[in-house]
Amino acid sequence: MDWKQLRAQGDEASLQKEAELQEIVQLVGPDALPEFSRATLEVARMLREDYLQQFAFSDIDAFWQPVKQYHMLKVIVSYYDLMQEVLVKGVTLKEALDVPFRTRIGRMKDIPNDDAVEQLEALEAEMGSELRKLIKY
Repeated sequence: MDWKQLRAQGDEASLQKEAELQEIVQLVGPDALPEFSRATLEVARMLREDYLQQFAFSDIDAFWQPVKQYHMLKVIVSYYDLMQEVLVKGVTLKEALDVPFRTRIGRMKDIPNDDAVEQLEALEAEMGSELRKLIKY
């Protein structure tokens, strides 16, 4: 997947839908949303906090090489896709959110640029494996 496709998928996956969903949440509360919508809100939060916000005083976080940006966004978009996949197959949102790698997604920005591709590809593979283990056949 190229950068333009990945970026469009990230926007479509959550940022555009987040504003609509937040209006509903303010009216009726988050529990009224279906699990797919709550998953979208979670991924939108990840995009905002774990990808779009950078800390200028951090040597690592202040500047990301384009290849790191690409792989970080790919991890978040893949997480969104995997969440949708497992929710369709009967995994609850709580189960899908309780996976241990979620904290690693939040810390992606702390990975040095030189190690980013290898570590982010490994994280993406681990996500798929761990989330698909939750599916009950």
